[in-house]
Amino acid sequence: MKKPPTFISVEHTVTIAAPISDVFERWQRIEDYPRFMEGVREISWLDEKRFRLRSESGGEFYESICEMVLKIPGKRLAWRTLSGADSSGAACFESSSDGSTSMTLKMRYDGDNGWQDSAQVAERLRGNLERFKALMEVGAPVAS
Repeated sequence: MKKPPTFISVEHTVTIAAPISDVFERWQRIEDYPRFMEGVREISWLDEKRFRLRSESGGEFYESICEMVLKIPGKRLAWRTLSGADSSGAACFESSSDGSTSMTLKMRYDGDNGWQDSAQVAERLRGNLERFKALMEVGAPVAS
């Protein structure tokens, strides 16, 4: 009998000195993710809801098909995997009175699928969001 997955949750929040409309619009451009997401090698839309993600971690290459399951403009985007490493997540956006945007990225993943070290995954998530913040504020981060 197959063992049920061991799900692990991580999240990180950044404040970005940009209007929520700009931050939300830029986050939707998944083809830009390799510019700031560590390990993401290629990502592309298959249709209006599904996308293919090719990534690398520790010399191992992975491919997942994911589905955008929720889109509330200016508020939230959520996804889940359809095939590949079992994960899901949400990006949440909140406008501040000073015109900046608070963005929280939450991710839930199967810890038995090659990502056992939650501290390492949390650090990667933090780094990804910090590089996205730099992309929005400065314009030219380089992914690891």
